[in-house]
Order: sequence, then structure tokens, then C-alpha cells
Amino acid sequence: MKNILVISFSVLVTLFIIAGITGFSYFNKRLTESKNWKESAETLTESGKNILSLPPLETKQNMGAVETSLFVQVISPSDGSTVTSPYITLRGKTVAQAEVFANDKETVADAQGNFSVGLTLEEGENPIMVVANDVSGNVGETEITIMYETSE
Repeated sequence: MKNILVISFSVLVTLFIIAGITGFSYFNKRLTESKNWKESAETLTESGKNILSLPPLETKQNMGAVETSLFVQVISPSDGSTVTSPYITLRGKTVAQAEVFANDKETVADAQGNFSVGLTLEEGENPIMVVANDVSGNVGETEITIMYETSE
């Protein structure tokens, strides 16, 4: 009798496991194939406690969903400053290893997030747009204006 109960219990547990895997597979397939995630989640859940697990998308497809603003700060020169040399070194800080673009120049931040890039200014106002992006696709930007006046 004891052996029959153990075998029955084992069969019952196995059936629950198979049913759970099959049910999750069906739910996951329906959710993944759907174009409207919210509609699918609402259609496939029931009242009470539900656990919703979404499969990860390709990194490039998912970038818009997880994109956050990245910290970017220009340390020098300060915004609105006036210089008498057409050549400046722009220094700043962002996250480690981020790609940094200052107008048409590109550099990479070091392990501490520090970056510097040489720029050539034109006489008058020079707007400088600094954009940084990390490997996760997060983007941050800041803009400063530097005035270059000749010393004539």
C-alpha cells in the first residue's frame, strides 16, 4: 500500500510539473508573439496573484524601453567664459568608459569617468554640445557657450 501511495504521489507531482511548464510555455509564447504587451498581459492573467515574466529583447530593440539620462558635466571651461586663445581643452566628467562627443570631436571617458578633448574655437560665441553615451545605450548631454575674443 505504501508503495502505491509513493508511486501515485510521484505521478501526481510529475503531472503538476508538466502542466506548469506547458502552461508557462503557452503564456510566454502568447506574450512574446503579441505586438501589444499590455493587452496580452491583461488577457492572460486571472484575478488574484499572478507572476509575470517577460523575456528579454535584443539589446538594440530594448534600448528605448530602458534608456535613462546619463550624467554629463563640463568642468572647464565654465559656461559663458571668455577666452583669448582659439584652442581650448574641454574637461568633464561622466560615467566610466562612456563615449563622449564634443561638437565634432570624439573621446572616451577613463575608468573614473573623466574626459578631455581639444577644441578649436571661432571668433565670437561658440556653442559646445557635449553628448555622452554608455554601453547600455543611456545618453546624456549638456551645452555650454564659450566666447573667443582675439587679443588685438
